[in-house]
Amino acid sequence: EDEAPGILCSECRNLVTMPDFRIIVNDSHTHVFANPSGLVFEIGCFKEAGGVICSPDSSNEFSWFPGCRWRIAVCRLCAQHLGWYFFSDSLCFHGLILDKLIF
Repeated sequence: EDEAPGILCSECRNLVTMPDFRIIVNDSHTHVFANPSGLVFEIGCFKEAGGVICSPDSSNEFSWFPGCRWRIAVCRLCAQHLGWYFFSDSLCFHGLILDKLIF
């Protein structure tokens, strides 16, 4: 038990990512955005999230990060929607919904 505590899925407690994988994107680790339906999400940016599976389909519609495409990311174990994987030619990261994680 010398391992650093991980960040877990709030639904099934699957290991999603690690605190050391936090990154800054557009001057902040956390961001608050609303989708076209008006749902508001507070996300944190992570360089790795081995506990998620990303959809094969990507889109650039309504991307919260200009120039990035995105894919939906779900928990590898229980399939709860945990956020998105954003990527461009020069940047890639996971934007994970903070209230769906246990720190």
